[in-house]
Amino acid sequence: MVVDEFVLQLILIAAINFLSAFLQAVSGFGYAMVAMTLMPFVLPMRYCSAISAVTVVAIGVQMVIILRKSIDLKIVALPIISAFLTINLGIYLLMTFEDIILKVILSGLIFFLTGFFFYCQKNRIELKKTTFNSVFFGLLTGVSTGMFNIVGPFFLVYYMNITNNTLAFKASMEFSFLMAGLYSSVMHIFYGNISTVTLPFILSSVFASLIAGIFGIKIFKRIDRRRISLMIYILLPLLALMLLMKT
Repeated sequence: MVVDEFVLQLILIAAINFLSAFLQAVSGFGYAMVAMTLMPFVLPMRYCSAISAVTVVAIGVQMVIILRKSIDLKIVALPIISAFLTINLGIYLLMTFEDIILKVILSGLIFFLTGFFFYCQKNRIELKKTTFNSVFFGLLTGVSTGMFNIVGPFFLVYYMNITNNTLAFKASMEFSFLMAGLYSSVMHIFYGNISTVTLPFILSSVFASLIAGIFGIKIFKRIDRRRISLMIYILLPLLALMLLMKT
């Protein structure tokens, strides 16, 4: 039996998003980094970014409902507002560059974030909740969100340093994902990236991600998130190399 190419693409995109959302639920970040590294093997980059944006909203809604009592708006407000200021720039760059250039940029960003993560771990960098840090990490996140819907890495380092417990950290991350995803999704509609072409992929991705979230959040409370984060950052450079080889 020959599987229709569209059906195969649909299955692959759903599987990628299930895996990515599961890692997100378990570790508190990583959805877009994994999804946006793997999905371009199947679909054009701008479609992948649109699918990721809407899926991030679905994941965010699910997790925010679960963790709503642990959200502290005083912590997340300024970083999120700052991210809004540069999301448009990121989407503009996404629509301006060709796929091959975007894949090179994404791969470079993955390598940079991997080095950034290990540097922070090795040197035990401790950040304080200051206006500068909130704005700085928010602006960086806005650009990476607009281009690739990568919300987590910069916020991960910031929130991990300024939150008091695991649930507060995860609640801050997930609320930030939701807000950035909503804004990014609206802009993708404006740019025409969310349409009848991408809708089937979006729906399958959202469904797969919500199922993954149910399983992942149960595991989150029982594991060492730093160990999972380490595993993700070891895997990502390998995926980035594969992406470069495909260009």
